Formats: sequence, structure tokens, C-alpha cells
Amino acid sequence: MADVSVMIKSLRENNHLKQRQVADYLGISQQAYSYYELDKRELPSRHVVNLAKLYKVSADYILGVEPGYVGSYDLNSKYVHDISLKEVINNLEKLNKTNRQEVVKYLSYLGNTQTKYK
Repeated sequence: MADVSVMIKSLRENNHLKQRQVADYLGISQQAYSYYELDKRELPSRHVVNLAKLYKVSADYILGVEPGYVGSYDLNSKYVHDISLKEVINNLEKLNKTNRQEVVKYLSYLGNTQTKYK
């Protein structure tokens, strides 16, 4: 179980959450949650499922079955400067459909100009 305990602690820290916040999300005490991170108790499957939803990863990832996040990208790692890919996606989701389409067009334009001038 050590791998699971390390994984859930890493996911929590990468998402800038406190143990109390995750415990509240799971409907348990902070102390009970800390036991999972310290590998003093086995994490029940219902919590694995809920943590996967919270962190937007697969349950397999939490359990160490998959080598990476969904799509094989670590959405929490810093992508450019101090911004993670997850933050970029969250910002895109805040835009209306028209503005999202404009972002996609601009990304396509940048990709095309980058290959032209290499």
C-alpha cells in the first residue's frame, strides 16, 4: 500500500489542497485521511473512486496500475512558467464557445508558423 499512500499525498500536494479539504470531500475526519497518507490504513475502494474524480485521474493511476494520467499527460506539472496544463484547460473551459474556437485557431496558426520558420 505504500505506493497508494505516496500517490494520494502527491496528488493532494500538487493540487494545493490540505488534508482537511480532502477529508471533507470524502466525508471523513482529517485524522482518518492522514492514516491513508501515512500508510497506517488501507484506502477503501470508494475513496479511490472519489479521489480519482477529485483529481481527474483514473482509479488505476492512483493504484499504480497505469504509468500516467489520462492521456499520458501529467496535468499538474508546470507546463509553461508557473502554469500547469490543468490550469490552461481550466481557463479554456471558462471561455465561451466562440472564444475557445479562436484559441484553437490561434494555436493552429502558431503551430503552422513555427514549422515554416524552423
